[in-house]
Amino acid sequence: MNIAERQLDPRHRERHPERIEIGGVVLVRNDVQARQLGVSERSIDRGDKDGAPFVFIGRIKYRPQQRYADFILSKIQEGRPRRRRRKRRGR
Repeated sequence: MNIAERQLDPRHRERHPERIEIGGVVLVRNDVQARQLGVSERSIDRGDKDGAPFVFIGRIKYRPQQRYADFILSKIQEGRPRRRRRKRRGR
């Protein structure tokens, strides 16, 4: 039996829309967001403990597209340039 021919369970996330618009805010399904960023869903979920925005709708996790992009951009770290080491003179 081919996967395309198989009837999916209505609780399966593939049966839910990839994008939802509520009040002018576009919500993207979590697995679709991971695919767009080229990372695993587990990597995206790692940001939840740091305050990444998400909402469950029908037991499926969605992320607000713009707010999640702002969250990712806020996590960019800038480091200071390293100091050059002075050469020690031999005795």
